Amino acid sequence: MYQNNKRKLEDINSNFTKSFIFNTIKETNPQKSDIAAANLVNNHIKTNSHIFLKEPYKKKTSKKNCLKQPLSHKERRELGLDTLKQGEVTFKELVPIHKLWCQYVSQIGSKEEDIARADLHGCFMTVTKTMCPPLLRKCGIVAMESLNTFSVVDESDKVHVLPKRGSVFSFVINDCVVNIFGNNFIFRPGERIMKKISKQKLVSI
Repeated sequence: MYQNNKRKLEDINSNFTKSFIFNTIKETNPQKSDIAAANLVNNHIKTNSHIFLKEPYKKKTSKKNCLKQPLSHKERRELGLDTLKQGEVTFKELVPIHKLWCQYVSQIGSKEEDIARADLHGCFMTVTKTMCPPLLRKCGIVAMESLNTFSVVDESDKVHVLPKRGSVFSFVINDCVVNIFGNNFIFRPGERIMKKISKQKLVSI
């Protein structure tokens, strides 16, 4: 029923369009014969059917194209989203996060694989060995972790960017001192959770 009504409507529109164009041609060119005017109408309808006979074609947009794409790592770097500026966060503001981290890490277990996959944001860590002497004994709460660095905030609210490569970091879990080897943590925290932990020594407890 719907298809029949649709065809009837299209036929009515088509006839109205032909009649309108034919009358327009005759008014503007009275010297043309009815046959010549009819031929012009048919040619015009054929070449412009998408305008006169049906609605314009609307390209379907997929839902994937409508969704906003996340920023790439390059775009995040250019916008400064991967760096922590001095004074942007204070040690006092990070203390509650550190307390939550202590609760979280006490539940994940004491296996090396579990600690290696743990989220270290909120961890209070200290540099115990490093190839860069000025960074030795630097400590603070981890406010940001990137591919190659930990950004920590100390008790004087100063931000320290600690390179992972060539460094050993220490922190406490359930009254046990844990050492992690930075060379084996050179990937992003989200990737570390998903990656398969290799058999090489990552953590010392």
